Amino acid sequence: MRLLLAAILYAAMSLGAHAQENIDCGYPLNNNERTYCAEKALSEANTKLETIYRDLLARVIQMDDAVPEHLKGAAAALEEAQAAWVSFRELDCNAYSFPYKGGTRGSELYRNCMIIMTMQRIEDLQATLDDYGD
Repeated sequence: MRLLLAAILYAAMSLGAHAQENIDCGYPLNNNERTYCAEKALSEANTKLETIYRDLLARVIQMDDAVPEHLKGAAAALEEAQAAWVSFRELDCNAYSFPYKGGTRGSELYRNCMIIMTMQRIEDLQATLDDYGD
């Protein structure tokens, strides 16, 4: 019986994954599609954020290597700032979506907040990286 249930669950998950590949995130039609598209957008934004953060961190490490000892610390400062920002993003988006917590609207507001804040952080880190140049 367990084997049959596991097979059914696996088949349902496989069909769900295949169905999600056909979702047009430019025009999601229902709650499940909106959720899927928002999760996909958040994942992509987080990946881009991690990439730009690593690029900036590598750049400030180079800068630290080129300055006298008393001026070093840019990398540690960036790491601390990023950790604080990640915490702030979570707390801010929780506060933003709190009145609708537990419902579909709350989850949607939370994810949208996370996406927007992540995109803004990407822009900020990219601007800093651009300022530091090569």
